[in-house]
Amino acid sequence: MPEIAQNELESLAKRYLVAAGCLSEVAAPVAHSIVQAEAEGNTVCGLFYLPVFKEQLALKKVNGRAAPKILRSDGSSILVDAAHGFAHPAIALATEELIRATQEYGVAAAGITRSYNALSLAHHVLPLANAGLIGLCCSNAPASVAPPGGTKPLFGTNPIAFAVPGDGCPTLVVDQSASAVTKTSLLLHNSRQEDIPLGWAQDNAGQPTTDPQVGLAGSLLPFGGQKGANIGLIVEILAAALTGSSLSMQAASFSGQDTGFPNVGQFLLAFDPKHFSGGAFTSILGELEQQFQENGLRFPGRKFRNGNGAEKTQVISVDDVLWANLNF
Repeated sequence: MPEIAQNELESLAKRYLVAAGCLSEVAAPVAHSIVQAEAEGNTVCGLFYLPVFKEQLALKKVNGRAAPKILRSDGSSILVDAAHGFAHPAIALATEELIRATQEYGVAAAGITRSYNALSLAHHVLPLANAGLIGLCCSNAPASVAPPGGTKPLFGTNPIAFAVPGDGCPTLVVDQSASAVTKTSLLLHNSRQEDIPLGWAQDNAGQPTTDPQVGLAGSLLPFGGQKGANIGLIVEILAAALTGSSLSMQAASFSGQDTGFPNVGQFLLAFDPKHFSGGAFTSILGELEQQFQENGLRFPGRKFRNGNGAEKTQVISVDDVLWANLNF
């Protein structure tokens, strides 16, 4: 498998997206997120998406030249229009306002409307944690998940992520979907002609399946049954309804040959501990982490805490077939 330094791979990914029709300032944060995910071992949000995005740009389902703008910044509430472009520049714009507002008011929220695939949501809460804030981010996605007892997809994988600040880097980072797995996991298994475990997906009659192609034609399943479906539902409300974006059932796909903009939404919420328990927050959080450690456990999210510029020199191994297909 080819091995390449992370900063070099990021430059290649950026160049790839620019050649596909993105402005340089749009391609940069998207390429960074893709390569960072690959470095973290999160391949379902990694290089796999470069040819997907190239296709979607050609189909005009995402505008690689869109400039996000702030529609409203009123005290502790912010709304940003992604203008049918990539989510990353819009979320970055919202984050600048969100940090300022949260530090002033203690709690603030930002919505992103007319948006696209945000990939790994952990990357969008890390800047909040690095600013000393507790950050939460969620996004709806094209419908692919059926609630328990249903056969029709009603909401997307609808991921949610949160990060908690620590000493110099986030103490805790969680990033998960409301589905048992991502749709990309099924696509990857299907391309490799590999079976999927029971519990990932069902056919269009609501019967469990181990065939990824059947699952793609049917629907994904939520994690934890109704509990996961409930998480998907609140994400749908926060990310779509609250931001004025399309419901998952109305959204065009993030991949495939259909037409139209997905028009999904993202929602970010931030808290400043200084406005609540003050110095007690750090000590109580430390006690909680110590309890985990004494039980042989670690807080989730170690892979997001490399810091010190390590991402520039880290060597990433790339799948041979994917490398050949990218044709950098």
